[in-house]
Amino acid sequence: MEPMSGSIPLTDITRKKKRPIDLEAQEPGSVLSAGTIASKDSFEEDRSVTCQDVKHIMPTVLILLFTLFVMVTVIPYAFSSVIKQLQGVWALEEQLEADAALKAAAEALQDGSTQEVVQETTPCSC
Repeated sequence: MEPMSGSIPLTDITRKKKRPIDLEAQEPGSVLSAGTIASKDSFEEDRSVTCQDVKHIMPTVLILLFTLFVMVTVIPYAFSSVIKQLQGVWALEEQLEADAALKAAAEALQDGSTQEVVQETTPCSC
């Protein structure tokens, strides 16, 4: 049987492409080439912070500062209504506690036990 004119020959399909050479693995100080890394470490320890290092870090610093600005300004503004509601609930709870204490004091006065009323209503810590 003759191959069709539009078909791809098997040699083209099975042929593998060459991989690019890993130049980093060929370095004498590379881990893959069983070299020592001591030369790279000593070089990095001797370096000081340069202007180029600061330029590389600046985008991260700007993003951090922008995020802090948003946290301090926008988030409290967005949740201000929730914070006001919580403050209202806390004030209402304090008022209910005070009303309950006054009601208990009034009932104690009607019963004639004034000694207990004085101890409950005074904020003395003795």
